[in-house]
Amino acid sequence: MKKVNKLTIILSFLIISISTITGAGFFLIYKAYSDLPDISKLIEEYDPIIPTIIYDINGEIIDKFYKENREIAKINEIPLEVQNAFLAIEDKNFRTHYGFEPLRIIKSIIMAPKYILAHRNIPGGSTITQQLVKNAFLTNERRIMRKIKEALIAIEIEKHYTKDEILEKYLNEIYFGEGAYGIKTSAHIFLGKELYELNLAEAALLAGIPNRPAKYSPIRHLDNAIKRKNLILNQMLKFGFITKKQYTNAKKVKFILEDKATEEDKENPYVSIILKNKKSRRGVIAPDFVDFVDNKIFEMFEAKDIYEGGMKIYTTLDLRMQKIAEDVFSNSNIFKKNPDLDGALITIDSNTGYVKAVIGGKNYKSKNFNRAFQALRQPGSSFKPFLYYTALKHNYQMNLVVEDSPLEFGDWKPENYSGTFEGNITILEAMERSRNIPAINLLQKVGIKNLITEARRFGISSKIPYNLTIALGSLSLSPFELAKAYIPFSNGGYKVKPIFITKITNRYGKILFENNIKKEKIVDNTEIAMLVHMMKDVVKNGSGRGARVKYLNPKTNKIEYIDQAGKTGTTNGFRSAWFSGYTPDFVTTLYLGRDNNTPMGRGMTGGGAAAPIWGKYVQRLIDEGIYTPTKFEFLENLVKEKELKYIDIDSRNGLLSDGSSYRIRTALFKKGYEPVEYSNKYKNGLDEFFPKSLDNNFNSKNPNNNSELNNEKNSNDESIDTVINNLNIFN
Repeated sequence: MKKVNKLTIILSFLIISISTITGAGFFLIYKAYSDLPDISKLIEEYDPIIPTIIYDINGEIIDKFYKENREIAKINEIPLEVQNAFLAIEDKNFRTHYGFEPLRIIKSIIMAPKYILAHRNIPGGSTITQQLVKNAFLTNERRIMRKIKEALIAIEIEKHYTKDEILEKYLNEIYFGEGAYGIKTSAHIFLGKELYELNLAEAALLAGIPNRPAKYSPIRHLDNAIKRKNLILNQMLKFGFITKKQYTNAKKVKFILEDKATEEDKENPYVSIILKNKKSRRGVIAPDFVDFVDNKIFEMFEAKDIYEGGMKIYTTLDLRMQKIAEDVFSNSNIFKKNPDLDGALITIDSNTGYVKAVIGGKNYKSKNFNRAFQALRQPGSSFKPFLYYTALKHNYQMNLVVEDSPLEFGDWKPENYSGTFEGNITILEAMERSRNIPAINLLQKVGIKNLITEARRFGISSKIPYNLTIALGSLSLSPFELAKAYIPFSNGGYKVKPIFITKITNRYGKILFENNIKKEKIVDNTEIAMLVHMMKDVVKNGSGRGARVKYLNPKTNKIEYIDQAGKTGTTNGFRSAWFSGYTPDFVTTLYLGRDNNTPMGRGMTGGGAAAPIWGKYVQRLIDEGIYTPTKFEFLENLVKEKELKYIDIDSRNGLLSDGSSYRIRTALFKKGYEPVEYSNKYKNGLDEFFPKSLDNNFNSKNPNNNSELNNEKNSNDESIDTVINNLNIFN
């Protein structure tokens, strides 16, 4: 009975087929052709969906936006063995036919009853050109009208394109499963290789996947994939695409899943490792940086253009620096001992403004609270360089002696971290040792208004309290804002716009957006050079010693400390710890604290906690060949030109050191401002030595009675009473 039924089905199908080929067939062809749009226009306007890719500054992919994960490969990038693997299994006569093969279609029709009875899909009988048409222009439905349209468009494509162009489009269009479209993406996802790195066995394995991606995925069904690979190698040998020797060598290759591979397997040329699913997930690489870029991109372009348009976004991130920053930061002993602590780090190239690395928090995840940009904290003493710069600009020299003795302003009794007082101290040593009382006394001399003016000039945009507490960093700002403001210290007085994206192009390479470097000379480099000298002393002798970094000087062949400067900061109750440091080439600001801004515990200072992490990070950059130390040339040039001069002074009184000096510091002086008297000159007092204050009307007993303060401050500014509870009193 079954035989009769089968015979009946076969005969019925043949009759239908013959009728189709005759009159009905001509009608269907006419109908299909009349339903088609302008075929040449259809072909020319076709653009596959391509993901938008974000690159780091060295061309490494750091993220993608996609609906279809596809990287386009040119035909000359695709090895001949890879091309032939697909031809052997999909279309061995591809190089000679004209778009479709009637015999393949007839064979498919004849074999259809067998597949129907077995409840299997009918083989399409399509050439590679027809498959391209189906994938790019038509649906996957198995209807006769679709097959006719497919053949018509295939013929038209063969008229317009060379075989290489058709094969290139096909290999970029096909789906491999696991979110991978195109041969280049599949090589990355399944094998972690570039196309030129594929061996013959791997080419055959990949060629077998598109027929049924779910069944032949080497990640999910490696046995099936290997059987299919062997079939393709047999076909390649049978049809003359490879030699017997190539076939034999390819059969020797063993495929192993990544989690089962040994170290020996990874070194064995006859073992290929199948990777775990490497589908790109949003923000897996450098999410701290990418989140910021994402926000900018979606402000500039429509979502459809981003997910389908194939844009290329070139950024300033240096993935090598980012990985080191992540490793050093997240694995710091500080976090191991205090798991609830967190923080941020940001590195900016001070000559270009390129943001090179961003840490938004330890083990940061995409869209989390990004402390590099969002954590607004008091910077403490890391704000003091703006005060000392203001003093230098007003011709106070670094040998200026200020008083370091108890102060009292109503309920506010500021202290030094040590709880002790020096009596008298130069501002050079006061900066070095991060003394608070001298900073407050210096602010009384230079004026609150003058300090705020200079801080704004350097790029501080956050609200600044108009009172004496700003000498100790009582404003709140982000690590990013502080790093930006330090840039002119590093480069000799230039304000540079931070850049995250250098260029965006469309899929064809046309520039859609370009970010040019913007540098503006904002201050004279003489005072900046003097400030750099003071801040170098902070690292050399003072609170920033934990950040010191060494290198092998190629000129002397000796291990030396690099040219670097910086300032620590710690706020009241050890709530925040900072180190903002720089070299002649970049600024890196590092912050530590709790998200609820509660005290971290005694000893959690900028010098003791933040500076060592900064030092380890920069040391790794040097040791791994990413950063080559340079010198502060603008400072050295001013010394060579004799605009500035190094002179040893007695740090107790600011005079030239002599035999009676026991606390000697090397200071840097402007031409014409050098001290001429020796240390033992003023043994009976120093009142006559102090320059006249710029704040003549300041009442030291009540800073809020200052006439300048009352006349100039904005009514919205915080009073001294509202900020002293969280005020910096340490280094």
